[in-house]
Amino acid sequence: MANGWLHTVIDLITYGRSYFNLHKEKDKASQTLGWKHRKIDHECYQLFGKEWTFDEPFPFRLKDKISKIRNIDGPAEAEKQMALVDHDYVDKIWDKLSPQERKYWEGFFVWLIFKPKILKEWTGVDVLQGKIQRVIDGCKVWENCPESKFEYIRLCKYVKVVKNKSEILQDMIERYGKG
Repeated sequence: MANGWLHTVIDLITYGRSYFNLHKEKDKASQTLGWKHRKIDHECYQLFGKEWTFDEPFPFRLKDKISKIRNIDGPAEAEKQMALVDHDYVDKIWDKLSPQERKYWEGFFVWLIFKPKILKEWTGVDVLQGKIQRVIDGCKVWENCPESKFEYIRLCKYVKVVKNKSEILQDMIERYGKG
């Protein structure tokens, strides 16, 4: 199971928002059930191999569901639904990785979160100014999102603690994280 902070970093990259509380709520059963918590509130995880695969990750039913949410509740709610789905996808991918591969990806995301310039240029998330680059009607525009600044600060504090508790992550960042 991918750690909660990984889900939030991936969401920051993907959506410009961390959705920290959304992931915390989704995984609350993990405190008592461990990895078996995926039987609760992890619908897409359970449907792997039945409705979706890595070769076909976005079945029509899912696209239709998100489209309906967007039309009824708006794009912000549709984005939250996508973040919930992505959570299950990341968990399923995480299951396939070896412990060494998992640590590699953790190191990458730890390194990336402390690189606001790369976040802006590569992912279109300006965490320092609180802006998210979106494509609207085929044009790139920067939307104000002051919440992203505060979410970023919160996430950096959390990831710093994670890094400081792991000698392996500290060593990876020291050796390879320059620049």
